[in-house]
Amino acid sequence: MDWFEFQELIIANLSNDLLNSKRRFYKKCRPTLDVTWGHCYVASEAAYYLLGGKENGWKPFCMEVDLDTHWFLKHSSGFILDITKSQFCYKLDYSEARGKGFLTKEPSKRAKKLLQKIAESKTWGILKKSDS
Repeated sequence: MDWFEFQELIIANLSNDLLNSKRRFYKKCRPTLDVTWGHCYVASEAAYYLLGGKENGWKPFCMEVDLDTHWFLKHSSGFILDITKSQFCYKLDYSEARGKGFLTKEPSKRAKKLLQKIAESKTWGILKKSDS
């Protein structure tokens, strides 16, 4: 599985029920927003656990973008994995971000739900078999 396939797997399983209530209401009023809009936290958290987290060199990062927060992952190698960057129509300056822990020690309820959807997806099974 390459990075594009990994990101697409997560994006394909994003849904409005994974948004917090404030973002869900906002997106309902603006249905043309990018599918990734508002999902940066849950997408990053799910990716973190799928990739093996801290033990495999991953760290969550957060930055302010347009008066809101934006989450993504950074590897100890310097590689940035921003699954929801397509929600922005401009390039982000990741140098402004700071390492920050997730809000819960274990996957949050929303991340668990996303991880379950991914595990049950046909694409996950196909990609896992191709890696074997």
